[in-house]
Amino acid sequence: MEFISAMSNWCGGLGFGHGAGYGMSGWMPFHFGGILQLVVIGLIVYFTVRMFRRPDGGPSAPSAQDVLKKRYAAGEIDEETFRRMKDDLK
Repeated sequence: MEFISAMSNWCGGLGFGHGAGYGMSGWMPFHFGGILQLVVIGLIVYFTVRMFRRPDGGPSAPSAQDVLKKRYAAGEIDEETFRRMKDDLK
């Protein structure tokens, strides 16, 4: 409980102490307590969403038929081998 009362004295504004009127709140150019709470809540939401998000599959690997077509197009295999390997894949 001492921590919260100390924070309310130090951080005037919409946050911890709602502007207690003493401490450092008199010269602060903005409501530090409210901004601090928004940052903490934002970090909690960010990491919660990141934790439950499904990982993307990334780039998919080419299928065996795609690899076979590329090899045939590049001239690595002849037509007979291409047809035989294509039938084996089915």
